[in-house]
Amino acid sequence: MDKDFWCDFVAGWIGGCTGLLAGHPMDTIKVRQQAVTHTSAAKAIVNTLKFEGVRGFYKGMGFPILTTGAMNSLFFGVYGNTLRWMSSGREKPRYLDIFVAGCCGGVVQLIVAVPVDLVKIKMQVQISAGEGVWGSKIMPKYNTPTQCLVDAVRTQGVSGCYRGLFTMAWRDIPSFGLYMTIYELVIQAIAGGEEKASPAELIFAGGIAGAISWASILPLDVVKSRIQADDPHNPTYKGFWDCARKSYKADGLSVFTRGFWMMTLRAFPTNGAIFLGYVTSLGLMRKYTTSTRENQA
Repeated sequence: MDKDFWCDFVAGWIGGCTGLLAGHPMDTIKVRQQAVTHTSAAKAIVNTLKFEGVRGFYKGMGFPILTTGAMNSLFFGVYGNTLRWMSSGREKPRYLDIFVAGCCGGVVQLIVAVPVDLVKIKMQVQISAGEGVWGSKIMPKYNTPTQCLVDAVRTQGVSGCYRGLFTMAWRDIPSFGLYMTIYELVIQAIAGGEEKASPAELIFAGGIAGAISWASILPLDVVKSRIQADDPHNPTYKGFWDCARKSYKADGLSVFTRGFWMMTLRAFPTNGAIFLGYVTSLGLMRKYTTSTRENQA
């Protein structure tokens, strides 16, 4: 195994936290469009600012800020080490290697991603029930992400923390493979390779990869958000197909593109920041470890 295998995990942690800070406010608006109320992105932004202030855009971020590093650490750590193993002996990895390594990272990150997403969405949708009364005085069920997580375990067991796992697996595994493949295609086209890329080129390539991969799975994301926002004690949906059928019956095909523009606006800066943080920190750590070994030789 590569002596510096740990660098991918640490760099992934740094990149993940960087991306979360850049994209969480837009993620809050996307989730509210998908799971709570029939409203445009513009009105959701105005209502959030009017009734909750700037803090409303950061609802549910406390738990992810502690765990998104772990999630991205798992993804990039598994991706980087799998890719090196698969492409061993070649001058450079094939795009098939990149796709498969991305899928492998997508599988492992689900361990952390599902409970994090569940708690985040439960916190984000704590507004009033309908558009007309958004901002009315209500007592939130959960005051902290930890309280939300503990309640899920207490009432439903550990399996309650993995509500929506099936949908997230369908959403994440192929999309992470696509994500890394698009990133490599773009960075090769504009910079001739990651090692030659400027910070602006890293942000651009990461942003394009994030926007396209998220757009490809938006219908699954809508269903996932609705299932996770549902009341487990009195559920509206029995599962993935029931949620998809009822959503279509109530709102037509357009429901599966709900949150598209906010998702796209969020995906570009978030993923641009992730790759900037990941690639920059990975390069610095590898230079440091290489220099340290040379000095010790």
